[in-house]
Amino acid sequence: MNLFEIAEENFLISFAVVLSVGILQGSILGRGVRKRFPGLKRHARIVSFTLLLLFSFNALVSVLKFAVPEKLTIANFTVPTTTEEGYTLLINVLGLNAGFATIVVMFISITVILFLRSAELSKPARYFVFTVSVITVLVAGIGRFTDFVPTVFQILMYAFYQAGFTIGIFLVTRRQGTDVLPEFE
Repeated sequence: MNLFEIAEENFLISFAVVLSVGILQGSILGRGVRKRFPGLKRHARIVSFTLLLLFSFNALVSVLKFAVPEKLTIANFTVPTTTEEGYTLLINVLGLNAGFATIVVMFISITVILFLRSAELSKPARYFVFTVSVITVLVAGIGRFTDFVPTVFQILMYAFYQAGFTIGIFLVTRRQGTDVLPEFE
């Protein structure tokens, strides 16, 4: 019995754990952003609603791309002979040729990286957010560069993680008063 079978048998626990990890990651990142940019507390509702919309769109598109990843195979690639062919190869490998939704998701992802970089996070919190982010990127990369096709259960797990992340950021950034989360030192 492998890990996925055990997780599927205990699907309620699995969904709760994945949702909790997403909420915790989003909360830590939201709190770090609030600490780094205290002026956001004055406009907390507008900022949190904007972040909710952006990260909801990001979650939706990310889940759709995870569910039906565009596969890349070595047979489709040739050694570029011109600079234009090199750029085309780079765009195909990075997945930038998929349209407007991809550009928006990449913008949101870069925003998350900048938030993580500029947020005032303690080392354990920073390592937690970084580790979960790397695992997420690895899973998405496996779906893109291998013959792995996620099951409905795996897609739902990813959707719960994305929803938790979005909810976590929203709940922490919408508060106008003091922070409710303890300091992770």
